[in-house]
Amino acid sequence: MSKVSKLSLKRLLLANPWGFAIPLLLGVMASLAGVALLGISGWFLSAAGLAGVLGLAQGFNYFTPGALVRLMAILRTAGRYGEQVSAHEHLLGLLKTLRLWVWDQRVAKAPASLHQQSRGDLLQRLVSDLDQIIRWPLVVMLPWLYALLAYAGVTVLAYIISPSLVLPMGIAALFHLVLIPLMCGRYASRHVHVGQILGTHRRSRFVSVFSALITLTIRGHWQTYAERLEQLDARQKQAEVKIQQAISLGRLASYCVTLGLLASVFYTLMDSQNSAQLSLIAGVQGAWLVAFILCVLAVNELVLPLSQSFVAQGQSQVGIRRLNQLHTVQQNESTANQASLATIKSIKLTQFRGYHAPSNLGNNAVSMTLEGNECVWLQGHSGSGKSTLLAALAGDVLSEGQAQINGVIMPLYGNEMYQSQLSYLPQNPYVFQQSLLANLQLGAENATEEALWKVLDAVALGDWARNLPQGLNTLLGAQGRDLSGGQRKRLVLARLLLRNRPVLLLDEPFDGLDSASIQTICHALQHDYQPNLLLFISHIPSPLSANARVIQL
Repeated sequence: MSKVSKLSLKRLLLANPWGFAIPLLLGVMASLAGVALLGISGWFLSAAGLAGVLGLAQGFNYFTPGALVRLMAILRTAGRYGEQVSAHEHLLGLLKTLRLWVWDQRVAKAPASLHQQSRGDLLQRLVSDLDQIIRWPLVVMLPWLYALLAYAGVTVLAYIISPSLVLPMGIAALFHLVLIPLMCGRYASRHVHVGQILGTHRRSRFVSVFSALITLTIRGHWQTYAERLEQLDARQKQAEVKIQQAISLGRLASYCVTLGLLASVFYTLMDSQNSAQLSLIAGVQGAWLVAFILCVLAVNELVLPLSQSFVAQGQSQVGIRRLNQLHTVQQNESTANQASLATIKSIKLTQFRGYHAPSNLGNNAVSMTLEGNECVWLQGHSGSGKSTLLAALAGDVLSEGQAQINGVIMPLYGNEMYQSQLSYLPQNPYVFQQSLLANLQLGAENATEEALWKVLDAVALGDWARNLPQGLNTLLGAQGRDLSGGQRKRLVLARLLLRNRPVLLLDEPFDGLDSASIQTICHALQHDYQPNLLLFISHIPSPLSANARVIQL
């Protein structure tokens, strides 16, 4: 899916049309076989019972109807199993499509805006929304198609028995398939949407109340919070009552239509001229009439769920709407952002300030010039904004003021051409739950094994890596939890050195390291892996400090 496209139920189906068509065909086969099974088996049992009572068992042929009953039972069982298997496959494909779409939205979203929703909140929201969306194909669309095709099959049977039955069948189908579901949906669609939104809101409030319980109790706001929860409960209960009323009325109306259809069938087929006894009109056999009545009752069981399909329809629409709130429209980047940028030779900042959204906290505005072939040591007291300034220089946080790169004014935040020319080591670097080799190859995909061992030695991790059970193929834990803080920083630094960019920004690269490791890293940064411009923050003196230009914040 494209990053700029919004989700719709139609788009989700078209993303995997065969995955939707196969369970549809299998379900149709199972439903039609079920309708025929009820009709044939009921007819067969009635005839068998009558033959037994009248002593005609010897002359009654049980094999033909018995074989038909068995065939229909096999078809229904095979169709149901096939529908479940293929439907699960379709739903997995649907979940994959949705997951990739959500990932596209997160990637397209500005990094500075990702604070608006934590990963835990996002996960809870996605699970809830996806659970509603995947109900649509099997709970809304397929039952309606089953009922439609079953009605078509029974109408053919009605035509065979008597063409005069087609009209009442058509009227009943209009009520069962269109008017009753439409009226139920009209009556309760708003309550479905309100109930779904209230349910999600209640879940988030109930989760948050546990984390804020002590604070609410101490400050005396618990009663107010409890009253709001009770109001939410009352509103959702009211919405649920309205929904259940609509479902009950819809099912009652469906039963009434079925009874009306059966009454019209008897009225149409009964011989009105013979008032002495009940008899059928000429050309209509009683056995076929019994089979038809049983099939009509079977169809009634298929149309009953339609009166509540609007509930799943509304839930799916709410899920789609909530997911589309994550939708990020890709903005056209300015020509300055996309302009070709040669090797960075100088960076001039004028009243430049980096800050975090939405707190607006950051460094005081600074003016400075960074030239090529120099090493700069950024100093300042704790809380002066050193890390924020470095992150703003890396284009990772928002900034204000003026920045000139090689004498050209351009924004730094979100400037891919500028960011491609630098490497940035934050205070809390990320290690992926992949092998040591895969983490290093993020810096240089085609790096040779010799280059990998060389850079590991350069950051004083070579001996440690050689002693690992599987060497470079050793799997690392999520977020590098099985590494120490110093090992995690050195591993990410090795990845950046493999990237070999002209500008290197380091935030506390020596924190938690022993003096020997610091010496090794500084030697690498001054020789084999020396960048064109090095800007670092450190509270630990190092060999880099001796020849570095100091900028005090």
